[in-house]
Amino acid sequence: MRHLKIYRTIRLIQRTGSIRKAAEILSISPSALNRSVQSFEEELGLPVFDRVPGGVRLTMAGELLLDLLDRHLVAFDDLRAQLGHLREGVSGTLSIGLGADIGAGVVLQAVRAFEDAFPGVSVTLMTDDTTQPLHRREVDLAILTNPETDDAVEVVHALRIPITAHCAQTEDAPPKTLWDMVDHRLLLPPLPTGTRTVFSHALRRHRLDPGTTTTLAAAQVASLLSHPGRIAVFPETVFLGDAPATLRLPVALGDVQICVLRAARVPLIRPAQTFLTILQRSLDAALPAPV
Repeated sequence: MRHLKIYRTIRLIQRTGSIRKAAEILSISPSALNRSVQSFEEELGLPVFDRVPGGVRLTMAGELLLDLLDRHLVAFDDLRAQLGHLREGVSGTLSIGLGADIGAGVVLQAVRAFEDAFPGVSVTLMTDDTTQPLHRREVDLAILTNPETDDAVEVVHALRIPITAHCAQTEDAPPKTLWDMVDHRLLLPPLPTGTRTVFSHALRRHRLDPGTTTTLAAAQVASLLSHPGRIAVFPETVFLGDAPATLRLPVALGDVQICVLRAARVPLIRPAQTFLTILQRSLDAALPAPV
């Protein structure tokens, strides 16, 4: 805990730009605070601050250190919050980012199964087709199709899923080819989802125009697809689980990789670990085993 105190002190000094101002906030003498910083710098073997007229500024080593300290403090605060929840008899919180083309069917069924199993956990679902919520630490997990990744995120589970086209079971003459499909209103997820990108490439390969479309999130498909004359193009998982029954069309449209991602170098909280297990089981149960 001693290091946590100096970590927070360094962050405070950086924010105020002055050892004197930080000392006033901490209600200690500037000389005592300065000795603590110097002692830490000696232990580190490098100066953290340059002393300049009117205050201090981070050295290059200090800039690198501050990034590490921020991650350490966030992880510790998360742990302390979880321990507090346990003391209070509460199990914690879970925030999930969902791509617009995936937040229905099996994925939402997994969310409901998690809520039923852990009624004390508060769940927040956010729709975003990028990894930015992970970068900003706004979500614990992100579920996306064909995501663009970088060193700041880590894939913890991935599964290749076919993109399928579905219509209402009451459709009089269901389309049998891609050429027939474009004569209907197409219900499509927005760009830059992986599904929309793959389907757009399929149309271009066959030199087809999508015709009349409605762009919407997966969670809205069920309410619109119940009417004839509409074809929904989404990952197969959207139409499985406890989703309303529809008619799958015999059209090959390619596939996407559903990825569950987390922020790199950030401990995965217990509710997120548990949800990941439930989601994996839900996907395995809903999808046929590869031949």
